[in-house]
Amino acid sequence: MASFKCSTVVCVICSEKPKYRCPACCEPYCSVTCFQKHKEQCNPETRPIKNKRSAAPVKTTQPEENKDDDSSIADFLDSDEEEDRVSLQNLKNLGESATLKNLLLNPHLRQLMINLDQGDNKAKLMRAYMQEPLFVEFADCCLRIVEPPQNEDS
Repeated sequence: MASFKCSTVVCVICSEKPKYRCPACCEPYCSVTCFQKHKEQCNPETRPIKNKRSAAPVKTTQPEENKDDDSSIADFLDSDEEEDRVSLQNLKNLGESATLKNLLLNPHLRQLMINLDQGDNKAKLMRAYMQEPLFVEFADCCLRIVEPPQNEDS
């Protein structure tokens, strides 16, 4: 799964690992406190121009403590940062995985995937589906292909 890399993307206020992006300027931040400090000095004109694809409108509500922020998830998913993308080789590996193909033969998993693709609130659906053992097995299989576990023996 794509993830922020601490060495390249850090909170603009405290330099910790960010969880969110400012809806006005796309700067990363890690908490409500940092968002409030950033908001005082936010300059929306520094927002990077998105020339690869158009972004869906993003909610401009403040995040709440201990709650996933759907607009931040949308910002993250719309990120054009190369480090957050799955490589073409890994996409090919996903397509060639017999284990993954076998999982996708399951009609229940296929219906979950269709519902997720067509759903309006993908973050809410993901939270619910990650409680489904079959979906977790599917996600784990994808992650093992895209980010293989490192052998501790070597």
